[in-house]
Amino acid sequence: MADQQQTQNLEEASQQMTESMQQSFRTLADRVVAFQESNANLAQNFFQNFVEQLQQQAQGADQATEEMRQQGEQQRQAFEQLTQESINAYNDFLNSSLSFYQETLSAATQNFQQGMQAAGRAAQTNVQAGQQAMQATGQAAQETAQVAGQAAQEGAAGAQEGAQR
Repeated sequence: MADQQQTQNLEEASQQMTESMQQSFRTLADRVVAFQESNANLAQNFFQNFVEQLQQQAQGADQATEEMRQQGEQQRQAFEQLTQESINAYNDFLNSSLSFYQETLSAATQNFQQGMQAAGRAAQTNVQAGQQAMQATGQAAQETAQVAGQAAQEGAAGAQEGAQR
């Protein structure tokens, strides 16, 4: 959305600058034509209108100078706007790149933390399973020892009976 707005602002600034330059060239061309016509009149009526024509040319030059000054001001403003829009677009580009890298770093950090938590849970589960296995093995060993003890007692009792007979 911001990119479209910036693009539109850049296009408007460019359009203003183009129109301003076209107006300057039109003004200059109009003034050249006016000066040429004025010079033709001067040559034709040199003795009759000499002073009047010089005054008109001076006024025309003053007007042309003022118009050119105004056009120059419009061009300067359009250039400033174009420059500012370009700077804003570049800043937005840099900010979006920085934001992307910050989001990537944040996601990587979060994934690492989740992985470490999962590894911790898995290790705890393995420790508990190992403890349970050791308890079961110890219990099985006790039961085996009891059964072996009973079998040994029965075997000894059977040996005594066989010896007594």
